[in-house]
Amino acid sequence: MAFINKFGLVLSVLLLLILGSAGIGIGLGMVDTNLVFTYVNDSHHKLIITQIGILLWIIGLLIIYTSCVLSQEEKGVAFRNANGEVRVTRKAIEDFIIRVCSQETNIRRIKPRVTIKKKYIKASLVIAITSDIPVTQAISELQVKIKESLEAGIGMVSVKAVTARVEEIFYTGGRLRGVEYTS
Repeated sequence: MAFINKFGLVLSVLLLLILGSAGIGIGLGMVDTNLVFTYVNDSHHKLIITQIGILLWIIGLLIIYTSCVLSQEEKGVAFRNANGEVRVTRKAIEDFIIRVCSQETNIRRIKPRVTIKKKYIKASLVIAITSDIPVTQAISELQVKIKESLEAGIGMVSVKAVTARVEEIFYTGGRLRGVEYTS
């Protein structure tokens, strides 16, 4: 899914840059207007097309800038103590979540994915669960436990959200698939 989003972003930015370049070229007289548009010979139309081209360039550059800024992810949670700097990697945090969930008897399988930003972390979980109590209650309790465990166990970190996607629910009669919950 991330590949499709990035491909769409690149495609739309390229389209904006091409259209912007065409507009600038037409407006500044770099492109033969007789070949492209017969009605663009008016200087007022050229000015408007140039402005539209510059606007499309600005929008394309803003999209590139915001996608680069928003996609920056930290490699680990870092903080300083009296002895120096401590860095906890994403893999270590994911292992920590697996260890916390292994203490739960109703969790059959879990696959965590942690996103680390400068001021917070987010955990996304894919879960297979066996539940004697309602699934929403079991997942809510698990989300609270993971959030509290991360904040207490890792320390110096703020957990923004723990998102859970329940892919399988096992019970005595079989299993169900595909339920999503967010805390």
